[in-house]
Amino acid sequence: MNMKKFFSVALAATMTVGMFPAVAFAEDEGVTITYWSMWTEGEDQAIAIQEIIDDYEEATGVTVNVEWKGRDITTLIAASLDAGETIDLYEDDFQRLSQTFSDYALDLTEMADAVDYSSVSNAALVDAVTGWADGALACLPYQPYCSGIFYNKAIFDEVGVEEPTTWDEFLDVCQAIKDAGYTPLTLDDAYITLNLGYHLARYVGQDGVKEIVNNGDWAENEAVLKMAEDMQTLVDNGYLSEYAPGAYPEGENEVGYGETAMVVNASWVPSEIQGNTDSELEWGMFSYPAVEDGVDGTEAMMVGGQGISVSAGSEHAQEAFDLALAIVSGEGDAAISAACDTMPADPNNEEWPELLSNCRAAFEAATTSYEWACGIEDNADMTAIISDYGAQLFSGSITAQEFVDGLEEASN
Repeated sequence: MNMKKFFSVALAATMTVGMFPAVAFAEDEGVTITYWSMWTEGEDQAIAIQEIIDDYEEATGVTVNVEWKGRDITTLIAASLDAGETIDLYEDDFQRLSQTFSDYALDLTEMADAVDYSSVSNAALVDAVTGWADGALACLPYQPYCSGIFYNKAIFDEVGVEEPTTWDEFLDVCQAIKDAGYTPLTLDDAYITLNLGYHLARYVGQDGVKEIVNNGDWAENEAVLKMAEDMQTLVDNGYLSEYAPGAYPEGENEVGYGETAMVVNASWVPSEIQGNTDSELEWGMFSYPAVEDGVDGTEAMMVGGQGISVSAGSEHAQEAFDLALAIVSGEGDAAISAACDTMPADPNNEEWPELLSNCRAAFEAATTSYEWACGIEDNADMTAIISDYGAQLFSGSITAQEFVDGLEEASN
């Protein structure tokens, strides 16, 4: 590695350029790097990142060709790199980058060590990346999220209920909210597996969920029926929106319109809902409730984030890494957090957006981390089938037992 050509958080310089006061950049006039982003042009994230790119270009002389691919990037990365397309850095869900696309990514460990990346990164997220990628730093995580049940505080205050910690307490809260004339809970079709996985993981833990979906133990493990019966209780008691599961984002927007109190989701949802509905809610959040005799309780939380990888075939890997680091740490990270109402990735950025301030206590109390959907999507061959049966369960068209029987048959 050419050590004259790196952006260093650790080695300060006196220059000040836009986002980058007191940091060192190499000047690389004539170099062009191509960056594929998972955001669409005009999104808050894209606007914030473009400002970082502009300042990076001014500081270094590097030209950045950015392509706003949107969420379809998931289906494009592998095929495009296999076809020899020039892509220096790209982004997606950090777990997918570290598992599905890890073979396409450069191991960034050496460059990260050179700039003391550990001092500006979240250790849990980085450990997750290296764990998934067989020890390689396949991406730099950013825009982390926490998860649980998000709620409209005005409704909780009006009804006079407090945040529950157990499933029985949660059902009592739902009943009180329903009695006050509100729908307690909503659900979108995009998050069916998340809701099922979270509840099942409370009974058996994430590893237990993975064993069920990979071994087909739907009927053999009694926790599956317990989970399904709990979900059926929500439907039968009228605690779940009559429109559930709605076509995303119709369900979650019910919260923004003041019709529904709660939604199981992650820390992007307050900003997402307020952007869709022009609402200005005060948000509360609590960890997903514990179930009786469950393996995990409120200390376990699904956490994650996005990531940026540098292509293993990049001819300008150092410049690509420099830009990625500028996005995920320091003032770049703080700017994204503030502009997008998301959690900061750099632990040195202690200021959280007001919209998420009530998430912090639950996030910091979590000691066990879950992956996306808490392991229920670990068997890709089953994910769509689980989602389909879950949609039927949540709509009330099948019973809990029929849910179990259907998945058992599909697995065999």
